[in-house]
Amino acid sequence: IMAKVGVSVAVADAAPEVREAADYVTQNRGGDGAVREVCEMILKAQDKWGEVVQHYRMML
Repeated sequence: IMAKVGVSVAVADAAPEVREAADYVTQNRGGDGAVREVCEMILKAQDKWGEVVQHYRMML
């Protein structure tokens, strides 16, 4: 499955075999901010991070 996706990601505490197969390994462990880390990475790569942060700040 990991070979069929655009970018494969493993969390820091994934099994060694999964980490080795991944394109990116998070700094954070699963359940400790790994998904947020990946979302932020994608949004920054798409140059949408600032827009998302600005929208969130307007909601506060």
